Amino acid sequence: MLEINNEYGDIRFSKNVIIKIVEDAVERTEGRAVLMNYKGRYRNLMPGVDTDEVTVHDGEDGMSIEIYVALRFGSSISDVCGGIMEYVSDRVEKVMGERPRLVRVVLTAVISKDIASRHMVFEKYGNESEG
Repeated sequence: MLEINNEYGDIRFSKNVIIKIVEDAVERTEGRAVLMNYKGRYRNLMPGVDTDEVTVHDGEDGMSIEIYVALRFGSSISDVCGGIMEYVSDRVEKVMGERPRLVRVVLTAVISKDIASRHMVFEKYGNESEG
């Protein structure tokens, strides 16, 4: 899906397009969620350094996107994670013309005075109907 062939030619999307969509989705949570890597550590803010917060797998059956986040204590886990998954699915479809096969949000930690490790997985499949 990162490469689309149509009557106008070949279109190639960078994984950075997906990462930007994910960053926008997390920003829309108004600080209730932050990107973290799979080990529950804050993202590396050094420019040019690869991040572990978002992974994109592009296979024959479609694209899957995995997002690692931490939530602030008191936030609704299902609302925040569901909102991120919905936004990413919708925006990827709008930009690329096809919904991702899978969007997975992995909750790695809950942030209060300290960071409490967690491992909760939420998934949204592209062929699910709205309900």
